[in-house]
Amino acid sequence: MIFKKVFSLILIITYIFTSVIAQFSWAAEASQATLLQDLSQVEAAIYGITQEKPLVERVEYLETELVGRTLPGTITNRVKQLKEFIISGTPEDPSLLFKINTSQWILEEKITSDPLIVRIENLENVLFGKTSDEVLAMRAENIFSVCFKEGKPQLEEILIPAGTLVPIRFLSTLNSKNNKTGEIFDFQISENVFLDNKLIIPVNSKGIGEITQAKKATILSRPGKLEIEFKSVSTLGGTSLSLILGEEAEEENKRLYVAVGAGILGLIILSSPVGLIFGALVPGKNVKIEEGTEMFLQVKEDITVINLVQ
Repeated sequence: MIFKKVFSLILIITYIFTSVIAQFSWAAEASQATLLQDLSQVEAAIYGITQEKPLVERVEYLETELVGRTLPGTITNRVKQLKEFIISGTPEDPSLLFKINTSQWILEEKITSDPLIVRIENLENVLFGKTSDEVLAMRAENIFSVCFKEGKPQLEEILIPAGTLVPIRFLSTLNSKNNKTGEIFDFQISENVFLDNKLIIPVNSKGIGEITQAKKATILSRPGKLEIEFKSVSTLGGTSLSLILGEEAEEENKRLYVAVGAGILGLIILSSPVGLIFGALVPGKNVKIEEGTEMFLQVKEDITVINLVQ
């Protein structure tokens, strides 16, 4: 009897121990995934690509490029600081992305989708006639201070509510016959988006989407189908917004004769959990969304962004 009790106790302790270890392991993996995702987001914003180097080298390279030296602290905290400095920011200390977005808008009334390093070089050439060899943080600050000569502009936090309509335009032709699952495509904001008379998304801002499924039509049998997901588009301040086809957007599209159940160009357009499903109505016919096609999407969920007081 005693042996059975001891044996049962050992089993219980072993179970608890392995469960705790598994939880710690899962948490560590999740934390590492978030860290790598944040670091890749920062690299993509600055250079347009992610680096293929060891983690510590990537962080040290970014820090040196930005401020001229490596920073103290754990690698997790350093990546968090990089993301806040480049992408997130605060009303008191706006991000580098915010400074370049607003400067480019003031100078050119547009925001391009080039990497930050390219946009900084272009703005320096416009303003100063040459590029600088200073660290990126100082170069961005110089541009920002010239564009806002009277000092730091007044900033505010704005809540963009879910359902806010966003007009978009396809920048390339998508075809269920030629495009493949997993391919990335570009779209563009077709009109300035205002909220309470404040510009939140400038016209011509670019977003990216993904073809999540592409099926070719088969002769006299299956019609073609395209499933696409709109990944994100940036606000004036650089915050990424997720866009979907929700009820508000569907109603607006109906008024524009873009989607009325059986809609444009012999297609049926339906909302789905990931985005849109375009299906041909005629067996043997492929789905084709022409470059320049316009429609409305909407902001997926409430989000607070940093914006200029206008």
